[in-house]
Amino acid sequence: MEDTTVEQAATALRPSRQDLADLLIQALTELIPAVGGRAGWQGANDALATWLGQDGPADLDVWADEVGADVLDALLTLLPSARVQQSDDPRRLRHTSYAVETPAGLAVIDVTRGDLMVGPVLLMAARDVQLEPGPDGPRLTGAAAVADLVLRKLLRGGLPPTPRLDQARDQWARLSAWDRSNAAALWQQGLGAAWVAQVELLLVDRTRQPSQRLAKAARRQLLESSLRPRNLRSTWQQRHVVLPAGHRAGPLGLRTRGVVVVLVGTDGSGKSTVAHNLSDRLVRVGFEVVSPYFGMARGNLPGVNLARKMLGVAIEAQSSDTSAEEPSEPSTPPRAQELGNPRIRQLAAWYYAAEYIYKWLANVAPALARHQIVVADRYVYDLRESPWPGSPAARLVEALLPRPDFLVLPDAADDVIHARKPERPAIEQAAQQQRFRQLVSEQPARLGSMIVDSSGDTPDPLADLLARVVQAAHLPPELDRP
Repeated sequence: MEDTTVEQAATALRPSRQDLADLLIQALTELIPAVGGRAGWQGANDALATWLGQDGPADLDVWADEVGADVLDALLTLLPSARVQQSDDPRRLRHTSYAVETPAGLAVIDVTRGDLMVGPVLLMAARDVQLEPGPDGPRLTGAAAVADLVLRKLLRGGLPPTPRLDQARDQWARLSAWDRSNAAALWQQGLGAAWVAQVELLLVDRTRQPSQRLAKAARRQLLESSLRPRNLRSTWQQRHVVLPAGHRAGPLGLRTRGVVVVLVGTDGSGKSTVAHNLSDRLVRVGFEVVSPYFGMARGNLPGVNLARKMLGVAIEAQSSDTSAEEPSEPSTPPRAQELGNPRIRQLAAWYYAAEYIYKWLANVAPALARHQIVVADRYVYDLRESPWPGSPAARLVEALLPRPDFLVLPDAADDVIHARKPERPAIEQAAQQQRFRQLVSEQPARLGSMIVDSSGDTPDPLADLLARVVQAAHLPPELDRP
C-alpha cells in the first residue's frame, strides 16, 4: 500500500469547511426543529463566511438548547471529530469544542448547550434565548445577541470590533424598555451595576468606543465571580479550561499534553506505513511528533551488542528509504528455541528490558515533557516472545514503564502480510500476528487498544485514530472517554 495512495484516498474523504457548514445549516434549519429543539448561530452576521475563509484555529460558535445540542453532538461525533474542550458543569458555561480534520487543517466548531454564560456568569437563561431566521439558518437575536456580541467578548478580554458592536446596538435599539431593563438587571447580578451601566452607555451612544479599561474590569469581575465560595469548586474542576495555555498551547491555542501511541505487529503487518502516515497527518495539522524505534535490533545500551554477538543475532543496517512498506524495519528477533544457551537468553532478556527503560527515558519522557506526540514503532510487548518467552524481565519492564495512551495493531489477512515479508515462514508469521491480536484484546493501553486496517481496502483507516489522538492531546484523561 503506497503512502501516496493512502494520502489521496484519505484527503478525498476529509470534509471541507464548506461540507461542515452545509451539515450545520441542515441541522439548524431541518434536523433540530424536526425533533422539537432550538439552535442558532452565535457571533457576528458574517461569522460563518469569515470561518469558511480561514484555515486557522478560530471557532465557529453555535448555541443550542438541550435537544438541539444532543443532535449536534451526535452529528459531529460521527464525522469523526475530536473533542478538544468540554465543560458540562451546570454552574458554568456548558459547551463542547470539536476539531475536525479537513484538507486545510483542523476546523473547530464550538457548541454551547443551554444557558448563555461566560464561566459562572449568567448572561441569558436558555428559555429566554430568542432566535430569528437568517440566510444560513437561525441566529441569536435580542438581548441574547447583545450578550453574545458584546458582553461575552469583553468578559474574554477582547474588544468588540465596530461591525460587531453596531450589530449589537441595532439589536439593543429594537428591544422594548422592559426587555432592556430585565436584561440589565440580570447582568448586574454577576457583573455589578457600575460595569453594566458602562455597557449600556456603549450600546446607546454610537460615538463611544469600548476601552481596555472596560475589558479589564470585566475580567476582574469574572475572576471575582469564579472565586466566590459557591463557584470555587466548579472553577477548580474546570481549571484545564480556565487557566491560560501558555507554553502548553497546541496548534489550536488550547492547553495540550503529551500522548504516546505505540504500534505493534508482526513483520509486514504495516507498522512503518501506519506510523509514517499518522505522524505526517499530525504534523500537517500542527502537532510536533517524535518517532522513536522500540525494536530490539538497534539499541545502544552498553552490553547489548556483546549479548547479540554471543547469541548470533545480526545487527542490520538502517535503511534511509521510507517510501515502501516497512523498508527500515528489521526482521523479528529469532524465537527462543532457535537460540542456544538458555542462560544467555535469560541474560539478553534483562539487557533488552534495561534497553527499553533507557529508550523510554531518553526519547519518550523528554517528548512528553515538551507536550509532543510520540508515535513509537514497536514497544515493550515484544519482550514477551523473544529472546526468553515468559520472561520475568518482560513482566517487570511492563510494570515499570507507563502504559501507552494508545496501542495500535495494523492488521490485514495473513496471506497479505506474508506477501509483504515472504522471507519468513507464513505459519510463524500468522501465529505471531494472532498473538498481537490477543494483546489488543487485553486492552493494555490507557485510552484505547485498537486494530487498524492496513490491507488498503479501507479508504481512510486512520481517521478515527487521528481524532482520538488529537482529543487525548487536549482533554484531561478523566474526560477523555467515549
